[in-house]
Amino acid sequence: MNRRSALPVALVLLTAALPVRAQSVTAIVGGRIIDGLGGPPIENGVVLVEGGRIAAIGPAGSVEVPGGAEIVDASGGTVLPGLADMHVHLMGGWDGEAVDVLGYRRYLDALLYAGVTTVLDTGGLLLFLQQMRQEIEAGRIEGPRLRFVGPLLDGVDPVWPPISYRISSSAQAATVVDQLADGGVDALKAYGSLPDSLIAALVLSGDERGLPVLADVGPRNGSLPVVETGIRAFAHVGARPIADSTVAAMAERGVATITTLAVIESFAHRRFEDLSFLDDPLLARTMPPWFRDDLVAAATAEPSPEQAARARSAAAGLRNAMANVQALHEAGVLLVAGTDSPYPGVYYGEGLHRELELLVEAGLSPLEAISAATRNAAALLGEEDEWGSLTPGLAAELIVVDGRPDRNIGDARRIREVIRAGRRIDRTTLEFDPARHGEFRTSRPLRGPPTGGF
Repeated sequence: MNRRSALPVALVLLTAALPVRAQSVTAIVGGRIIDGLGGPPIENGVVLVEGGRIAAIGPAGSVEVPGGAEIVDASGGTVLPGLADMHVHLMGGWDGEAVDVLGYRRYLDALLYAGVTTVLDTGGLLLFLQQMRQEIEAGRIEGPRLRFVGPLLDGVDPVWPPISYRISSSAQAATVVDQLADGGVDALKAYGSLPDSLIAALVLSGDERGLPVLADVGPRNGSLPVVETGIRAFAHVGARPIADSTVAAMAERGVATITTLAVIESFAHRRFEDLSFLDDPLLARTMPPWFRDDLVAAATAEPSPEQAARARSAAAGLRNAMANVQALHEAGVLLVAGTDSPYPGVYYGEGLHRELELLVEAGLSPLEAISAATRNAAALLGEEDEWGSLTPGLAAELIVVDGRPDRNIGDARRIREVIRAGRRIDRTTLEFDPARHGEFRTSRPLRGPPTGGF
């Protein structure tokens, strides 16, 4: 864990006394500051940004704003860290199964438009993700900080063959881990039918290369045997009740959970009861018209008996997942916000805001939900010394929103400013434009054996 995250606010404010050069300084002034560490907001605060880093933070009067600094007026609003969605798939279409590799530019733009400045891709084409990160880091493509696992590590009959590596032995697991480590992945993802013995082998090899293992093993999510393999986190909170003994073991072993309540809500069709959410600017200004048309058609179609049964099962799963979130939170398990975007009703960027709202519905305070998408997200990968909070020295990733998300989490949607790597982004350039983003349609993937429902 990052020792800086444990510093009291008073010590953080002492950094404001440090001299700050006037060259290329941006000052965000007049707003309320939520630092992402869970403490009370700083009223009428100042954040200084220089060289892509946070140079100082504190109440007005304690931080000297250098002459010539670019001023961002946050009066009446709130400044908070850029948000992180730690479970996305950047080659997905609107329905969670179709493939849209060519649409990546509009997805990256939709994420930034919604204030999501970091994402973890939890399963995709390795070469595609490698090049995408390369171009984002070089500044040739606008996009969030990108972390990825590359392929899913599944058993001999993978659910998604085109983006999976088949693992059948411990020796093979070690070889695959070395290959992926050399390929620059940030974590490993055990998936589907992979047995616990091979998950443990991945953990062992991953430890040697500094790579944590995330697990999405369907109905085994939230089970004690998987916890005991040594994984870093479950990629989903799990839609079945988690036993108290397992919750305790997760807390003791430091096993985190990526929440993904939004995708379970999508399966339950609960969000489709009122389609006015599609008018939210985070969707209306970033979603291609045919995406909306396809989604509305699917949402309003008469479900088959099988589809209706699955929705009822998912509704029960959502109730279980929310209870799991509360139990894990009370036990001190690290909760990390993620969405599993894209699925119907869970689109890039806006879906993360829906996830925050569902976390609050599950019992977290707004500040705790924000920490799940900021400090906790960075801590999942051991990167809290680089990003995830408004702390001097960390990367300057922040957003300015209208209102008080510390009291009403929905206000986090009301974005005024997005600053990525210390640079203000013109959000109007991120809105969907067919001339810029293309008129691409999705294709259908090759899929393996079904894994069952909730």
